[in-house]
Amino acid sequence: MGLMVICGGGRDAPERCALKRTSACLNALILFAFTMVAFCVVSSDVGAVALGVNRASLAFTDVLRGGYAEDVITITTDSEDPVQGELLLEGEAAQWLSFSDRVFNFSRDNQYQLHVMVQPPVDTQVLDYYANLTIITSGLGRTGSGLMGTSTRASFRVPILVSMTGTERLACIGGGLTVLDTEEGRPLEFEVGIINRGNVQINPNITIEVYDKLRSQLIENLTVDFGRRIQPTRSETTLKSVAFDLDASQYWAMVKVPLCDYADLQTFDVLAPGGIKDDGDFLRIDVQSWANTGDIIPVKAIFRNKGERGVRAVFKGTIVRADDRQIVKVIDSDEYIVAPGTTAEILTYFNPQVGGQYVVNGKVFYNNKLTVERSALINVNGAPIDDDSSFPFLIVLIVIVIVILTMLILIKRKKRALGQHR
Repeated sequence: MGLMVICGGGRDAPERCALKRTSACLNALILFAFTMVAFCVVSSDVGAVALGVNRASLAFTDVLRGGYAEDVITITTDSEDPVQGELLLEGEAAQWLSFSDRVFNFSRDNQYQLHVMVQPPVDTQVLDYYANLTIITSGLGRTGSGLMGTSTRASFRVPILVSMTGTERLACIGGGLTVLDTEEGRPLEFEVGIINRGNVQINPNITIEVYDKLRSQLIENLTVDFGRRIQPTRSETTLKSVAFDLDASQYWAMVKVPLCDYADLQTFDVLAPGGIKDDGDFLRIDVQSWANTGDIIPVKAIFRNKGERGVRAVFKGTIVRADDRQIVKVIDSDEYIVAPGTTAEILTYFNPQVGGQYVVNGKVFYNNKLTVERSALINVNGAPIDDDSSFPFLIVLIVIVIVILTMLILIKRKKRALGQHR
């Protein structure tokens, strides 16, 4: 692309032509500079803002007529400033859908959790129904004034399927058990969560069994209900308080939700008023996975003291053969003093004499308390080592006999040599 300059005739035509060309070039450069500046200003004011959605689609399956289902969409952006979002909805299932909000704000550091609920009427035909949810932002980066200006909007479409059924389905998942420590004379509190994976409301029963420190005796047993009905697809948590007459000690609580086929075991303390809690965590057992017969294998119980004072810790357990559960070693380590907030390796050793797979099981006893049991596997290669205690004695005996015979032969030869010399 070039510049065309028309120069008239005459003696000074070359000078006038050069001056016009210079002026035209300057005008072109100035125009280009203004264009680039305007472009940069508009670009900086109307920067692209990303809209992120963690679900490409939603599918509500096995929904009962007159039932309920719920799901969550996480909406994100890279904008540090708050962005306003709104929802557009269309389709045959749109009238059954509701949301936690139709207009909301979110930013890079403040994601928005959009709850999507569906409640079809009781006379709905058992078919599949569809809707389209569009998440759209308000005008971003508007420039100019008055009626003139530029703005951008970001949007994301999420297809929604609602699949109806006439069959009730009962299913749930339990988890998130927390049993709180308590004091003598005060109730025991525990928390448990339930996810309703079926398509009907549930209010499951919860059973708590309290055992002594050694888990050898059942002390208390009580069944309570969840406390409210849980809608299909929803996850809810309940905090229950039960009155047990327990002395100051360590106990174990087995919490069961039979409907969800859930059971979990946790320890808790009943403290004397003003008592200090000793708190330890048996993290794992560290052993080498493979070894040979005759190796001396370190077995490390990794224990962390989470309490406010030092504890005396001992690792106790057994090592058994995996095939027949025969005990080959009883573990009773030395006592370790573990300072508050530190982790200790409680060390013992295993010297396998026969190849095979072995299971290490054990607990850590600390300050008159004990942890949950941990386990680890050891695979041992090699033939059995002969442990006959008479074997070394036979070797020594054979050597002695050989030495004596050798000396007798030498003495006899010496006597013959002396006889011939005379």
